[in-house]
Amino acid sequence: MTDIHHQATQNLTQLSLPCRTATRHALSFGDMRGLKRLCAAAGVLVCATVAHAGPAEIYPLSKVQRGQTGYGMTTFSGTTPERFTFEVVSVVRNFLPKQDIVLVKSDDPKLAVSGFWQGMSGSPLYLDDKLLCAFSYGFRFNKIALGGCTPIEYMKKDGDTYRRNTPIQASSKNGPRIVQPASASLQDWRRLTPTVDAAAALDALGPARKSWLLSAPLPAPLPKPSPINGDQTLTASVPLTVAGFSAPAFAQVERLFAETNVVPMRAGGTSNPKADGSGPSKFVMGGSIAVELIRGDMSAAAVGTVSLVEGEKVLAFGHPMFQSGETYAPVSTAYVHAVIPSAQSAFVMGSAVKEIGSLVQDRQSAIMADTGLRSPTVPVDISITIGKDKHKETGTFHVELLNNKFFTPALTGAALMNAINYYLPDRDDVTARVESTVRIKGHEPISFVDYMYANDGAASVMGGVRGLRVLVPLLLNPYAPITIERVDIKVDLRFEANYGEIKEIQVPNAELIPGQRNTIKVLMSTWDGKDIIENVPVDVPAHFAGGIVNLEVTAGDSAKLDAAPPVDLPTLLAAFRKLLPGNVWAVTLYPADEGVALEGKLVRDLPASAQDKLRPQSHTQRAQPYKPITRTVAPAKRVVNGSASTLIRVRTITR
Repeated sequence: MTDIHHQATQNLTQLSLPCRTATRHALSFGDMRGLKRLCAAAGVLVCATVAHAGPAEIYPLSKVQRGQTGYGMTTFSGTTPERFTFEVVSVVRNFLPKQDIVLVKSDDPKLAVSGFWQGMSGSPLYLDDKLLCAFSYGFRFNKIALGGCTPIEYMKKDGDTYRRNTPIQASSKNGPRIVQPASASLQDWRRLTPTVDAAAALDALGPARKSWLLSAPLPAPLPKPSPINGDQTLTASVPLTVAGFSAPAFAQVERLFAETNVVPMRAGGTSNPKADGSGPSKFVMGGSIAVELIRGDMSAAAVGTVSLVEGEKVLAFGHPMFQSGETYAPVSTAYVHAVIPSAQSAFVMGSAVKEIGSLVQDRQSAIMADTGLRSPTVPVDISITIGKDKHKETGTFHVELLNNKFFTPALTGAALMNAINYYLPDRDDVTARVESTVRIKGHEPISFVDYMYANDGAASVMGGVRGLRVLVPLLLNPYAPITIERVDIKVDLRFEANYGEIKEIQVPNAELIPGQRNTIKVLMSTWDGKDIIENVPVDVPAHFAGGIVNLEVTAGDSAKLDAAPPVDLPTLLAAFRKLLPGNVWAVTLYPADEGVALEGKLVRDLPASAQDKLRPQSHTQRAQPYKPITRTVAPAKRVVNGSASTLIRVRTITR
């Protein structure tokens, strides 16, 4: 009783004077029944908060019956939860695997226009002042406020699921702990590239200079719930309040999350809307919660409602976000600007306010956050330069992204696309020089310089930025945990068409001369339809004499990676450092001979007997057959696109 009295006294400042006086009177006589009657009569938000100041008492699902009435708590605007009433319609058994839901309806005037809305997910519902469930499901095009809620007992069970990861350090002497997400598993890697080959990992993202934003692997989409009474039930979707994104970049984000519960909406801001910077610094039941995917000069945060607070553990949503299990991301309190009514499905417009915890679990019945933890983010700095000399214009973007093996690469690409679209929305011929650096904890940075061309605007060149393309295989590597400390991208854009498309190869002597540098001619077409010829060197080893090779000419960033399949993190990083830019020629000779990739290194020109000896072990990464190649890299006068190949004889050496 002393604890309840102390908590209630702390909340008295939020009550009107009559409620404050009456509450003190009720508490002074220890009359909790009187307090409940007073709260019911007053119908005030904070009175309900006082009644539930102690640990929430659970209303058992087994006692729920049709026609029972109760109340719920949710935030209609600002940061203060408000009360609404509901009536039990039915209990639907096994709605999801081993999970029931409670169907409820409401005729509360507060919901008369909007009905139940996206972002209300997680709102706690009470029967007899005991916590029953969290609102979580609804129907599109509803004529009345009708939906479903997830019993709190399922949520508590999922919230107590065993955690694989443990905090690794404290952010301050008495401050919150920091968590480090686990490294990817071998299964993750093989799902991306079954051969566990560095080149194949990049190939899985699609051709160079094509947008790979939608090619990066994401968690598998959730199955849709079964229909009820002929109407398709809809998981109360999580609104992803997106701010600071241009229309093309926003459209890409929409496609990125198309198969998930997350619905991107232009319905938020990048900072606390209150000018004085104040806002809630703790979670309360019925208050809003935001899971931050992007923050900074652009933002994206999934907004829902807090269902239960038990110490540092916070349950919310009443359904999954991605159902990705143990997942880490910053969580913040949120400010609700407004609830937007919609004939299809109303939604909340809100903004993240203060980071006060970390997402830990994302499961079937709920998400769970821990206010004693902090989840590290990945800083991304983007600099855009347009024009030259006195007409040069430079702008910057700084964002922080959640550290996640699935989402960090795609969100980095979306941020870069958005930055380019803001400074250069023109749909015209553009040539780009992009410097990208990925800084990895404990390793030397990986840096690239890419030259690219697009005829429909700068955003199309994003797919060729090697600093972005390597993020997927790095974060999904099966060898060791990777910590991306920062990604820096500098883009220099020019309205130029310094570009050539490869049409064919011409070999002047009809054969290659072994043991020396040869010169071949490559026929190219330029942006204005003219044909040009560029001389390209190719080195031909002496041991190719008398054989037939396949001669391939391509742009550097489209060339097959000439590296052995990696066997550990150092060999993986070494392979990525061999990636080539788009403004060099990559001339490759493919002979008929075979070699072996042994312990991450290439052994060329092995005799047949040695190859036969190693062949039985070729199913392992440590030793496997490899088709050796000889490559000549030379600078090009322009950005190169396309490829061409031909079979050519190498001259026989006569003695």
